[in-house]
Amino acid sequence: MLGIKAAARIVATVLLGTLVATGAVSCAPGGPGSLGASRNADAGGLTQVEAGALSIEEQFDLVRERDARMQELLTDAQLVISDGVWGWGQKGVGPITGPNIWALPGMTEENSYFLQMWRAVNPAGATGAKQDLDPMVAYFKSKGWEVELRESSGPSFEARAETEDGFFVSWTVQANGQYNMEVMSQSYWGDSRTLLHEIVDRIPPEETAINESLPGVYIRFPDWSDPVDYAPNLQDHGEDQDE
Repeated sequence: MLGIKAAARIVATVLLGTLVATGAVSCAPGGPGSLGASRNADAGGLTQVEAGALSIEEQFDLVRERDARMQELLTDAQLVISDGVWGWGQKGVGPITGPNIWALPGMTEENSYFLQMWRAVNPAGATGAKQDLDPMVAYFKSKGWEVELRESSGPSFEARAETEDGFFVSWTVQANGQYNMEVMSQSYWGDSRTLLHEIVDRIPPEETAINESLPGVYIRFPDWSDPVDYAPNLQDHGEDQDE
């Protein structure tokens, strides 16, 4: 259930015609009526024209910065729950082609992307109780982030918060005992397919062969100067989450 503030943001943004909502929605950076929203800017503050004027290397560096921020968010969130071993789902690093539900008008699989990474843990005796959200709800509130609680079939319960820089951190508890921590970006303008290849083709396959780890372990983001020799599959979502 969306809170009053969130609902107001959505209504205002739709009226401005700057964001098409296909589910849960977040308005463009800067808020309704801001310069960012009126210019159809993405989560990083760039319009399609501005992003398109960047070289692939410059876009590559933007993905690096965003990936590093998401790693920081994910590690901090995991440590609230457990400093033990977590299973890997979506591995991160490579952009996912096309927009997600925070799409802007005109975004397609070719001209936009988003970033996502998630990890799973199976706490002893876990049954997906709603109160198992409490540690993350308290953490989100301590950061000053607005919290959204959702329930879906399974059953599963989710606590999600938007960071001050436009990322979403979510903690999902499921009846099967698998609990997932996820960080997802909003949608960005960019040459998504070229970016995907430029990034993943620079990563040796052995560096992606990680199925579980302690918090803080990630695939190394490549340097632009690294050779383009590989084609690992970073679109491995692992075991899908229950919806």
